[in-house]
Amino acid sequence: MDRQQSTQLRAADTLLEKGVRVPCAPAPLFLRLFGRRTWHVTLRQPTLAGLLRISRLIVAMELAPADFDGLSLSRAYDITTRHTRDALDILAEAVRGRRTWIPRRPLARWLGRHLSPSAFAQAWMVFLQINGVADFTTSIRLMLPANNLSPKERGSQQADA
Repeated sequence: MDRQQSTQLRAADTLLEKGVRVPCAPAPLFLRLFGRRTWHVTLRQPTLAGLLRISRLIVAMELAPADFDGLSLSRAYDITTRHTRDALDILAEAVRGRRTWIPRRPLARWLGRHLSPSAFAQAWMVFLQINGVADFTTSIRLMLPANNLSPKERGSQQADA
């Protein structure tokens, strides 16, 4: 399967809300006995409530584009040290999705212990592709010209004045 076909299949899975499976970690021993070598997490497009929780976590990180200008190695490690836990919380929120009965903090700690940096990057890229922020901001942008929240002026009220 080539890269383009793989991307198309991922897009189809997302559209069908099946989610995208991302290899996460080596499977536990009892699963390896049955032939399963890797443990996968499934990332689905979050609900609106999940998107709100993710947005709050991202805003709480207080990162700005200026933080990444002229990035040195020591500055990169500083950002990594300060924000890895926050990034894992965001990824855990995306992984748990509609399964809100799964506690976010323990799931984030588990992901931190088991994800390699490349697996984290892959999961993060999938999350960015399917998070639904673009859909939300597009719908907000479409509602702005309607301006339904401001009071409407009537011709008769203007004539009385």
